[in-house]
Amino acid sequence: YKDMAGAVIEESDRLVELINTMLEIARTDSGIAVLAGKSLDLSAIVHDAVDLFSPLAEDRGGAIQCELPENPVFVAGDIRRLQRAVANILDNAIKYSGEGVIVKLVLKSGNGQANLLISDTGPGISEVEMPRVFDRFYRAEKSRTTPGSGLGLSLALAIIRAHGGKISVKSSPLNGSLFTITLPLLTS
Repeated sequence: YKDMAGAVIEESDRLVELINTMLEIARTDSGIAVLAGKSLDLSAIVHDAVDLFSPLAEDRGGAIQCELPENPVFVAGDIRRLQRAVANILDNAIKYSGEGVIVKLVLKSGNGQANLLISDTGPGISEVEMPRVFDRFYRAEKSRTTPGSGLGLSLALAIIRAHGGKISVKSSPLNGSLFTITLPLLTS
């Protein structure tokens, strides 16, 4: 009974997390989510994400490389949500790229925009699957054996759009993927 109760609690926690993620996407997409418009240093968010996910990459025999500008890159936004968007993409890059993955994050700013490029050395995404990677619950054929719900990229897209930004992906099989997040720079 203890094992069964433990399994029920674990599955219930997973379902609660799934429902909360779906609600977060719906609230963010509809515009009813209240986003804190605080001045944030995107460099610090990226640095913290690299610190958090480096052990996961190392456990898989890989590494995370990071190039940040010397000066802060200020954007207006909700720190918790922007952290989650970056974390979702970084987690996917590590999780779906296999052993020995190299993930590279490069943050640049100019022309009123901050651009965060996240690339990996994974298997890439097929041309057929590319148009659907940001769809809710979509999981590419190769990723279906890995735990997940297919909501991470959808949530990242909703968050970035709510911050007035864009997110895009370029990929090809066997050549990894490149996700680009573009956010407006905070004007003084």
